[in-house]
Amino acid sequence: MELFTRSHGRRLSFISIGFLALAACAKNGEKPFLPVVAKVGAEVRAISTEDAKTICKSNYCEDNQVYVTQFGRRHHDDPAPAPAPPPGPAPQPTGPGPVPNQPPEQMDYSRSILNMSQAWAISEGSPSVIVAVIDSGVDYFHPDLRNNIAVNTAELNGRPGVDNDGNGYVGDVYGWDFYNNRPNGYDDNGHGTHCAGVIAAEKNGIGVRGIAPRVKILPVKFLGANGSGDTADAVRAIDYAVSRGAKILSNSWGGGGSSPLLDDAIQRAINHGVIFVAAAGNESTDIDGSPSYPASYANVIAVGSSDSMDAKSSFSNFGSRSVEVFAPGSSIYSTYPNGQYRVMSGTSMATPQVSGAIALAASVRTGITRAEVLEDLCASSVNRLTEYSKCGRMDVAGFIRRVSTR
Repeated sequence: MELFTRSHGRRLSFISIGFLALAACAKNGEKPFLPVVAKVGAEVRAISTEDAKTICKSNYCEDNQVYVTQFGRRHHDDPAPAPAPPPGPAPQPTGPGPVPNQPPEQMDYSRSILNMSQAWAISEGSPSVIVAVIDSGVDYFHPDLRNNIAVNTAELNGRPGVDNDGNGYVGDVYGWDFYNNRPNGYDDNGHGTHCAGVIAAEKNGIGVRGIAPRVKILPVKFLGANGSGDTADAVRAIDYAVSRGAKILSNSWGGGGSSPLLDDAIQRAINHGVIFVAAAGNESTDIDGSPSYPASYANVIAVGSSDSMDAKSSFSNFGSRSVEVFAPGSSIYSTYPNGQYRVMSGTSMATPQVSGAIALAASVRTGITRAEVLEDLCASSVNRLTEYSKCGRMDVAGFIRRVSTR
């Protein structure tokens, strides 16, 4: 079936590869995504093919795209998906139950390659800087993360069942779950928690340490337990993260086609002064010629993955015009739900390295702009992988030194 919108003339092809993939997810017991996304007034929402016959006559509509986590590969000992989100009102993040004994702090090769000890001598980040992890959620009970969650105190201390801060989301103490449309972005997949740890695992002598171990993480969930989500929820997630004061949006997902509605949301965020970082993707593809979204939208900082030998990860996408920088993404050790830790690989893991570095920069220099970030990030990068990217491989110490001496 095909349909045109009256005002935009955009062709909708409701039977598409993306929608067939989403239908398969529904068969496996996941959320049954609707095939069309419409903008009705200021609201973006997913609608059925039947509803589209009426709604799309007078409103902008497009295919509802599918997006997935950007894993390069799963580690052989990755466990089953994390537990379902805890029911009821959000408790204080002291833990839903017993957690395994916490291992002593250990840092993988990425901390050495990025010269993190020198960067931390300048700054370990500021709690005033919020990084939104737009992903499968975050285990906000995790011992390495619970003190670094951006808690909505108005909702925490307000009346239950009331939108105490008037932002349209009742009870969003620890972010919001757009996949299930409920308070608190708890992680039932594991991917988002892993990314959050790369950014901001606390310096506490256990587990791991994030690139910016004193900044705050805002959990914003739009990917389900199977790691997939749609355009409608992605747009709402981005708008919500901006409204909650996030300075950096970290996005380790992709895979859908081009979406003007998603692009509009990203550009709104960027125009608001937010820095949008996205995974380049894991198809070993040159995205200069074969775009990958959201990494390929204008003004997005796209990130490729490098390995312990300072070479391009075999799975990583690349692009001398489209990928700003590379960062370690192969075999990265980080947090995982239920107080655990796992090794994972992908541009998913490289992206939060860059998001964390930008959070450090924003901690050192309040009000730093996207243009300044790009200039200093590029000028300080190591002269490696320049055939695959604009700038090479990120060096956090050099980046933070440049920012601190502006």
